[in-house]
Amino acid sequence: MKIPQPLIELLEARGVSGEKDIGNFLFPKLKDLPAPELLKNLPEAAHLIAHYIDAGKKIIVWGDYDVDGTTATALLIQFFKEFGVKAEWHIPNRLKEGYGLNIEWFKANEQTLPKEGFLVITVDCGISDSIIVDEIQEMGGEVIVTDHHSIKKNNLPNCLVLNPNQEECGFYGYKLAGVGVAFYLAAGLKSEMQLNYETICSRINLKQYLGFVALGTIADLVELTPVNRILVRGGLEALVETKFIGLKALLQSCGIRSGQIHSEDIGFLIGPRINAAGRLGRAGVVLHLLTEEDPQRARSLAEKLTLFNEERKKLTVSCLKSALTTLDKELIIGNKCIVVTGDIHLGVAGIVASRLVELNNVPVVVFAKKTCDDGSITYIGSARSIENVSIIELFNNCAEFIVKYGGHDMAAGLTVAAGCKQEFEKMFISFAQKSVKKRVQANRSKHDITCPISLLMSENYLNILSKFEPYGPGNEQPVFLDSSACVVDSRKVGRGAEHLNLTFRGKFSNYKGIGFGLGDRLNEIQNNPTRTTLYTPTRNRFRGNVSWQVRVIDI
Repeated sequence: MKIPQPLIELLEARGVSGEKDIGNFLFPKLKDLPAPELLKNLPEAAHLIAHYIDAGKKIIVWGDYDVDGTTATALLIQFFKEFGVKAEWHIPNRLKEGYGLNIEWFKANEQTLPKEGFLVITVDCGISDSIIVDEIQEMGGEVIVTDHHSIKKNNLPNCLVLNPNQEECGFYGYKLAGVGVAFYLAAGLKSEMQLNYETICSRINLKQYLGFVALGTIADLVELTPVNRILVRGGLEALVETKFIGLKALLQSCGIRSGQIHSEDIGFLIGPRINAAGRLGRAGVVLHLLTEEDPQRARSLAEKLTLFNEERKKLTVSCLKSALTTLDKELIIGNKCIVVTGDIHLGVAGIVASRLVELNNVPVVVFAKKTCDDGSITYIGSARSIENVSIIELFNNCAEFIVKYGGHDMAAGLTVAAGCKQEFEKMFISFAQKSVKKRVQANRSKHDITCPISLLMSENYLNILSKFEPYGPGNEQPVFLDSSACVVDSRKVGRGAEHLNLTFRGKFSNYKGIGFGLGDRLNEIQNNPTRTTLYTPTRNRFRGNVSWQVRVIDI
């Protein structure tokens, strides 16, 4: 494959050069994945699960309510089905139970827990739940924690832990998503079961399960390390002809009925539907969908997710407006952060925090007020940060005033008791001021390379550029500069006429474009149609058809 010079320059700017590295980047291969047994504690975990399967004993998979957690849970449930095992699952209600393990559920279901023992496998959670793990073990259970979140120093649960953030782990630095860890657990279990279940194992195609991995990794904004790039590329391929009825119904509900599936489809179409259910306290619907085997019921469940997403959009608009009314710009500049407590729905606090980061470029904590059963007040927060300022590090400095917290450098959740909230805010602001002031900002250009729209939108360029997928942290969608793009037609579109529909002149044909949020630029573009344009090629799905278009970032 001959790669045009501008795209070679783009690869080099991303640290990819030389024939071998370029080949590995454009054509990642599953055979290059690291061996499962390098993941610390995986062989022991697979052996323990195999014992429970052989003995016919109860297995409970405990997940999280976001895309990463629900896909990881569904992956294991579907994988256990291959061996005729109907594992139980539980996804906490975000609004009532909160994140992670909770001992109340086990106490409420104690009568159904067998006296001869049971196994709990956490996915995308559990690393911060040492006390609850001990309590489950006291009730006669064994626990395997699989997670990818940050590990608190000297506070690992006293059980088998699969987490690539352990420094002595062979996967350290690979930055797997929670569903990536679950996939490797399944791969290790397949090897463990090979001897006694040879016929079943020979029928299992692990690549089919990578569809779940692609969804969770992209939607959770996990860094696309070389290992994750291989997993996600394989998953995007697997989704096209998935054997899972629920996944197929979900794709169809998003208008994806044929052809390739891309990271944008997950980020803008699929992921928001799954997340919406969790935000509204209905993540169980996602699990029912992803494990459903009847096509008609699957279509009905997928439609529910679409309705949840519409409700979530309305809630977000309302809560963002509420948050914005409480903010003082001068205070934000002085504090170098934002802490908001207002009339915020807990399920959309994270989205509101993300929007506030986009608007103000400072770390943000958005609190929702919760009244507990005993009448006490607790504040549940969602936090988002900015480049080179770890939100987890900020919380580490305020830990004495936090009931519990966990997450990544860029996104986290926390719980603060009412009596500690004022002290927490003072300390958080103090450390945020220091961290934001001393951070080293990357000196980034607004665009990757200069390339005319008429050249980049040619079939040859687009075919090669599509091999740069998947996009996400560590491999952001490239932005191009055309210093003399000619707009031959432009008009406002959208409910509030806030977007621009554009047509650019090409060499042999014109190119359609869309500029989100650029509706107020219409008059100046019509007065001066030859423009310096920042853009990226993107695909447009409309009534089952897929076509390339120019997504205008600035013009």
